Amino acid sequence: MKNTTEWATIGKIVAPFGIRGEVKVFSLSDVPNRFVKLTAIYLAPDQVRYPIESVRPYKGEMLLLKFKGIDDANAAEKLRNRDIVIPLDELAQLPPDSYYQHDILGLQVVRLNGQEVGTIVDIWATGGNDVYVIKGTQGQQFLIPAIKEVIKQIDLIRHVMYIDPMKGLLDDEAVMDDPNQEEVE
Repeated sequence: MKNTTEWATIGKIVAPFGIRGEVKVFSLSDVPNRFVKLTAIYLAPDQVRYPIESVRPYKGEMLLLKFKGIDDANAAEKLRNRDIVIPLDELAQLPPDSYYQHDILGLQVVRLNGQEVGTIVDIWATGGNDVYVIKGTQGQQFLIPAIKEVIKQIDLIRHVMYIDPMKGLLDDEAVMDDPNQEEVE
């Protein structure tokens, strides 16, 4: 299964908790009760299966997980800093026009006129909307807001995102002030 399955990271083990083998987990999932609904998870990089014995909320985005067979702090310590993954086919269905980060990363970004902009290399989560970091075709970096006014279509089959950037969003359209030009009133 490990060689043919694609995996999605849904959390990270931060540290052991207490003496009975629980671990503190930082959840990377937007799905409410994601861990409560699972019977087992896998730990990267070797994708070993760990059945879940119990799940309980902790502080903020944190959870406390107890795995069957991990019964003391020493066993839990060995799991520190491991990514929690599940097979892609176990991911929850998203509403229309919503995408997982692993779907977006690596997409080719093309303007509506067919001009290639670059490839999405990172996603920054901001308060209002995500920002896609694009490595341009000449190595430059562009920041594109993940908003409907800019992102016009995402084609996961062709691995392409079509954008219609607003004026000034990409460097070649920016209006620069020329300090040598006299003001005309």
